[in-house]
Amino acid sequence: MIVSLKATVLSAFRLLIQLVLVLLLVWGLLTLSPMDPLNVYLGGNVFGVSAEQQANLVRELGLHMPAGERLWQWLVAAVHGELGYSTLFRQPVAEVIEQRLPLSLLLMALAWSGSLVLGYLLGLVAALRQDSWLDKTIRRCAWGLSAIPPFWLGMLFISLFAVALHWLPVCCAAPPGLDFSEQPLYSKLTHLLLPVLTLMLVHMSPVILHTREKVLDVLGSEFVAYARMHGESRAGIISFHVLKNSMVPALVLQLASLAELFGGSVLAETLFAFPGMGQALVNAALAQDTALLMAGTMISALIIFAGNVLANLLAGELMTGGEH
Repeated sequence: MIVSLKATVLSAFRLLIQLVLVLLLVWGLLTLSPMDPLNVYLGGNVFGVSAEQQANLVRELGLHMPAGERLWQWLVAAVHGELGYSTLFRQPVAEVIEQRLPLSLLLMALAWSGSLVLGYLLGLVAALRQDSWLDKTIRRCAWGLSAIPPFWLGMLFISLFAVALHWLPVCCAAPPGLDFSEQPLYSKLTHLLLPVLTLMLVHMSPVILHTREKVLDVLGSEFVAYARMHGESRAGIISFHVLKNSMVPALVLQLASLAELFGGSVLAETLFAFPGMGQALVNAALAQDTALLMAGTMISALIIFAGNVLANLLAGELMTGGEH
């Protein structure tokens, strides 16, 4: 009980330090940003309004205050449960998050689970067929995917499947005039397929290569040799020894890579014009929408921290449980 309480306190302290450092980093980037938030707010038509109107907008948006003062005001309001008002979307930040966060979570969940399942199965097959043509093909594909920039792969998919073949939509989460929830299931799947596939392929290669090495270690272990000496079948060795000792490490690796997955999600949402939190954060940074940027940054830090905590817990269980 004491150990558990101590671990909880340490985790809470680490989370607090992480949030403070991340928010300070974002504040620094806002301060150094060369972008004109008023020009972004007006859609690039800053010269279409008079100087007096520009001055009024600067005061209304709070842009006359230094970035540090805007950050402090947001922190004070956030402590009282108020996330502020988004000057970019012209609605409360809580409403922006409510509309956009579920789409980002759906995109990340599909890519995360898809890369885990497919990556694990490919790594398992490669290890079981060690040094065969199939093993070499899987490894080369994994190395190639790890070297491909996500934006390049996404643009390739758009050019091939959307522009050239017209099989899938070019962008967005729904047809024009519809929300994501208002469209039929088939339409939802077609709009999700390209961004999910891009994220999944980019983040699948570490799982493939790690699983292959772990499975080979298990197959070469003493307890597997002992099982073979006593006549245990290949299927029994795979199901009882290999799967048990290779699934959890793959899951730990996948949980620990949530930061990379979130960064890839931001890029994918921007590339495919997918209306999630990632795209909102990019636009908020360009427009210096302090309230939305701070809230989105805090949520992303919490998601990444939760993934790291779960990865540490599973890794601890793996080390104390040993191999079977």
